[in-house]
Amino acid sequence: MHRLFIENYIKQVTKDDIFKFGALNDIELSEEEVNILYHYLNNYWEEILYGNSEDVFLDMEKKFDRAKFLKMKEIFSEYFQRYQKFL
Repeated sequence: MHRLFIENYIKQVTKDDIFKFGALNDIELSEEEVNILYHYLNNYWEEILYGNSEDVFLDMEKKFDRAKFLKMKEIFSEYFQRYQKFL
């Protein structure tokens, strides 16, 4: 049941939402980086939340500078721990 809610929410996320979320978390994202994150969110969200997220993050790490990637992963970990019981 939760999976359906999450899937429907993800379908509504826009590139602008990603850009604004990054800005709120002091991560300046280029248009290309927003496109990359949008791609991963829409195509790998189940693997990230329910599968082996490390494989996805290893692939993503190659596409971002190290400091920015580490900050994004830190934010993901924080939210994942906070909301894991709802997944």
